[in-house]
Amino acid sequence: MKVLEINSKDLDSNVTKIKQRAGESKIIAVLKGNAYGLGFEEFAKFMKARGITDFAVSSVSEALFLSRLKLDVAILCMEATSIKKDLEIMLENNIVMTIGTPESAKFLNEMAKRKNMKAHVHLKVDTGFSRYGFWYTEKEKILDTIKNNTSLYFDGVFSHFSCAYFKNKDYTKVQFERFMEVKEYLEENDVKIPLYHIANSSAFLKYPEMYLDAVRLGSAFLGRISVNNTIGLKRIGMLKSHVVELKNVKKGMPIGYSNSEVAKKDMKIAIIPVGYADGYNVEIGNDTFKFMDRLRIFKNAFSNLFKNDRLYVQIKDTKYNVIGRVGMNHISVDVTDSNVNVEDVVAIEISPILVNSNIRREYI
Repeated sequence: MKVLEINSKDLDSNVTKIKQRAGESKIIAVLKGNAYGLGFEEFAKFMKARGITDFAVSSVSEALFLSRLKLDVAILCMEATSIKKDLEIMLENNIVMTIGTPESAKFLNEMAKRKNMKAHVHLKVDTGFSRYGFWYTEKEKILDTIKNNTSLYFDGVFSHFSCAYFKNKDYTKVQFERFMEVKEYLEENDVKIPLYHIANSSAFLKYPEMYLDAVRLGSAFLGRISVNNTIGLKRIGMLKSHVVELKNVKKGMPIGYSNSEVAKKDMKIAIIPVGYADGYNVEIGNDTFKFMDRLRIFKNAFSNLFKNDRLYVQIKDTKYNVIGRVGMNHISVDVTDSNVNVEDVVAIEISPILVNSNIRREYI
């Protein structure tokens, strides 16, 4: 048995604290990556029941999945696709699309006009991420795109921070200033946009002055953030399994793949059916970090060689060390001199977004 448990009381507490912090700014809940591992359908229903009805996803397929749930919510696809078939599918399913080029705006406008429809869109401004969107310097092009495509209703204009989680605030402030320049230019030219938004979870906790009309939040709901947790958010998600086997191992016997661990004494080990195929001991790549962050990661890893730090699981409120390598489907745990039994529940700390989507999510 494996299940990812989500503590509804703790998640509800996080939602309440986030609402209080957001004030008058609309909250757009980001559901990318299977709602950061909490489950699309379950998390969306949880949020709607608490008055949050604006959602954002990162791909066309995610947008369509959410649309088919028929939850009567606003769905923003943040992928600024120029693929004509994708734009047509999203138009027909009332998905709010992201416009990142004049060409995609023109095509969508003509399609909406032919179908006698009004396409709801947000325009993306690239303030220095170099991914989707109009360059922040292309103000006239942005203005023309909004004014010339009369079958598009521009619900919002947004951008995205590249490093709001860094301690150094300089580049985040530069990006914000660039975005505000675009906002001011549009306002000076009598363009009224209902929602301007740029703040993600990290910026939400660090820069209240950057909230604007809406904030886009994902990891903040989970309390798993890369900045100081200044509002007491609780960490959400615990992988649960069971002890399926107990085994006595003699001193000198190898344990697990590659014989990486050898029993230093007679031991009793518990076998737990959880492994890297389930997302356990899998890390998000370090490529998102700057040089000093990588250096820090290397330093910590090197130090751990001499500290005998180990992975652990929790059984009956006691922590037990994982021994040997983590396998695809199993781990071994040292339970020597304990009263651990087969079928005992095992609790494993893990980020939900890493947990295999085939594992059931259970809101308790």
